[in-house]
Amino acid sequence: MTWTMGFVLILGILIKMITSPPSAAVAWVLKKYAIHQEINEKEITLEYDNHLIEGEFKEKIVAMYNEASFLKRIHIYPGNEHLFMPQNQKTVPYHICYSKGKKKIQLYLYIEEKHIIVVKQTKKKVIAYHLVNENLYAEYEENRLYLNSKIQ
Repeated sequence: MTWTMGFVLILGILIKMITSPPSAAVAWVLKKYAIHQEINEKEITLEYDNHLIEGEFKEKIVAMYNEASFLKRIHIYPGNEHLFMPQNQKTVPYHICYSKGKKKIQLYLYIEEKHIIVVKQTKKKVIAYHLVNENLYAEYEENRLYLNSKIQ
């Protein structure tokens, strides 16, 4: 009788944990499988046009990437992955390279006036997506105003 009650109690706890897991477990799973994951400035290398970037500008790019919100994923059809790589683009991207466990991850950031296009490449997959950062637009407007006043 006690074995039956113990088994029913354990089974009830397991069912309760599966149907409504704790928020910490949900956050961990979502963070693990998120497309847009935050990066640490100390663990990455940042390059632009094959020149290594360090210091305050690196901090600014990483902060801009981390603060940006995921907007939408760009669907890449199998066989068209090469079209999204930097050698086939007109602009030069910021290249971020870092390791996560055994995986080597490369990010190519195309920063435009209102959004950031990210191409994320691992060994076997290429994923592209848009990010939106409100601070990016404000900085772009400030720089444009500054440049216009400087020219005149």
